[in-house]
Amino acid sequence: MSPLDVRSNPSPPAQTRQTVLVVDDEPTIRTLWRRYLTRWGYDTDLAENGREALDKIRRNSYDLLITDLTMPEMTGNELVHVLREEQPDLDIIVTTGFGTVEVAVDMMKAGVREFITKPISFKHAEQVILKCAQRVAARRETEYLRQQNRDLEELNRVKEKFIAITSHELRTPVSLINNVAEILVQELRGHAAETLLRMIVRASRQLTEIVTQMYQLSLASAGRLELQIDDFNLREVCGEVLREFELVIRERGHTVTLEVPAELSVRGDRVKLKKVVRELLQNAIKFTNDGGHIVIAADGALPGRVSFSVKDDGIGISAAEQDKVFDMFYEIAESRHHSSSESAFKGGGMGIGLAMVSDIVKAHHGTITLHSRPNEGATFVVTLPQ
Repeated sequence: MSPLDVRSNPSPPAQTRQTVLVVDDEPTIRTLWRRYLTRWGYDTDLAENGREALDKIRRNSYDLLITDLTMPEMTGNELVHVLREEQPDLDIIVTTGFGTVEVAVDMMKAGVREFITKPISFKHAEQVILKCAQRVAARRETEYLRQQNRDLEELNRVKEKFIAITSHELRTPVSLINNVAEILVQELRGHAAETLLRMIVRASRQLTEIVTQMYQLSLASAGRLELQIDDFNLREVCGEVLREFELVIRERGHTVTLEVPAELSVRGDRVKLKKVVRELLQNAIKFTNDGGHIVIAADGALPGRVSFSVKDDGIGISAAEQDKVFDMFYEIAESRHHSSSESAFKGGGMGIGLAMVSDIVKAHHGTITLHSRPNEGATFVVTLPQ
C-alpha cells in the first residue's frame, strides 16, 4: 500500500510518493532500508550520521525520518532534540538495539511516537512506517483544508468590502440620474423625447433598486441591518405583493393561490418582511413554467411562532444547489440558460435576492428552509418567533 502525501498548495492535495530519510552508521542497514522502502513505494535518501542528516534536512524536504540512536559525530538522540526545535512537525521513527526506559521516555518527550527495535523485522517496520505515512498525509490534508478555509474567509471579506464600498459610492450618482430624468419627463411632457426619457427613468429605478439591495446586503453581512419592529397583517402584505406582480402573473399564465388567514398578525419589520415575500414570489415566478401554480400560505398555529411559505410546481432545485441558493451572487441553474428578464421563465438576476431574504430572516431570529426536487417544484418555508 502506497502512502499519500498531501501538501499545502493552491491546488487540491496530490497523491504522491512520500520521501523518507534513513540515518544509520551501518552501510548494510542503510542498503536494506533503501531496498525495502523503494519496494513499499517511498522515495528514499540516506545519511550515515546525525550531522549529515541535519545538513540534508535543512536543505531538503522530508516526510519521515528513520534514525538510529548510536552514531558517531551526532547521535540520534541529539539529532531528534535539534529537530524538535527546527522542524517540530517532522515525523520521526527511532531504531535501536539496546535502548533503556529512560532513553525511550526522553525520546517520547521529544515527540518521537514510534520505535523499531534491532534486529529489524521489516514486515513489522512496514506497518509502523505506513501508520506514520498516513498520519503525515492526514496532517498535510488538514493544513491544506485550513488554508483553503482561510483563503475563502479572506475572499468573503474582500467581497463584502467591495459590496459595501460600491453600493455606497453608487447611491448618490444613481439617485441624481433618477431625479434629473424624472424632472425632464415633467418638463418635456408631450415632447418627442418623452418616451426615451421614460425609458431612462425605468432603467434608473431598476438600477436604484439594485444599488439599494447591495447596500442592504452589505449592512446585513456586517450585522448592521436595522429593523423597525411592529405588528402587521401578513395577508395584507401578501396581497400588496401580488398586486405588484399582477401583470406578470397574467402574462405567464400562472395561478397564484393565497392561503393566509385574514386575521393572521405578524410581529416584525413590515417593509423587510414584505421584501422577503416579494423575493420568494419572484423566484417562484421565474422558475415555474408558464401556466404553473404557486401557493402562498401561512400558519400561526404553533405557539410563539408563525410560518409562511411560497410553493411552486416549477422546475425544482437539485440537491447540489440547495446548500448554495442563499449564498451571495449565486444564481440557480447555469447563467447561460437565463434570459435577461427577472420575471420571464428562468429569468436572470444578480443572485442577491435569496441572500437578502436569508439575512432578513436571520435578523428576525427566524429560519428559512427549502424543500425541493428537480421537476417537482420548490417550497421555501420561513418561520419567525413571535
